Amino acid sequence: MSSYDRLREAVKSGDTGTALALIDYVQIEGKGLHDLYCDWVYGLLTWIADNCGEERLPEVLAYSKDKINAVFLNQLKGLKTKKQLVQWYAEQMRAHRSGPGEQGNITVREEQDRFVISLDPCGAGGRMRRGGEVDGTPARTDPPFNLGTTRQAYPWSWGKKNVSYYCLHCTVWHELVAMQATGVPTRLVADYDPDNPQAPCTLYFYKDPAMIPEEYYTRIGLTKPVPQGSDKDNRAAGASD
Repeated sequence: MSSYDRLREAVKSGDTGTALALIDYVQIEGKGLHDLYCDWVYGLLTWIADNCGEERLPEVLAYSKDKINAVFLNQLKGLKTKKQLVQWYAEQMRAHRSGPGEQGNITVREEQDRFVISLDPCGAGGRMRRGGEVDGTPARTDPPFNLGTTRQAYPWSWGKKNVSYYCLHCTVWHELVAMQATGVPTRLVADYDPDNPQAPCTLYFYKDPAMIPEEYYTRIGLTKPVPQGSDKDNRAAGASD
């Protein structure tokens, strides 16, 4: 019988002790496979960087994004508002075991122009950069793992070096590929600090794409699109007539 079925039966029968024990157990039961797959991806990206050149990583990540897009986009069907998108991403980050104790505790707040998700740490890249809080394993950039970080600063590493190869999917998938396709990111990483793994990861979701600061485009080598009908757009159109 699955742990979830056992938990359900314990709740139905009023067996509080067993139910509470199973809640703690389910937390541990899923951790091993979750961490294994994250470490596996990080290991594969490191091998590619070491043997093919880290300059190939954006191509590899864009390829994988294209292959999983059918599933990814299917999950986003029916989301009509920015708030619903933020709620969906919050679910993903909870499932990623983000936050203290790797239990999915994250912070979500609404500001005037954007929604903000704070992860301390992110349960994937952040955990691997800091080391496992629950199992006591070392940071994946330390021995015995020695997994890689960017040796140079690239547009696809937010213009920074020493960025975890695993964390690059955040800029390639959610910023670079999305901005190239639509002009708008799906989400933005606020201030990734490659030299301080203890810093929380903060995600921005702007309510109006026009409010996104231009620096979030230029840091990855892009130019912010000019909104149609704006004064700047009208001036550009007049200059081309």
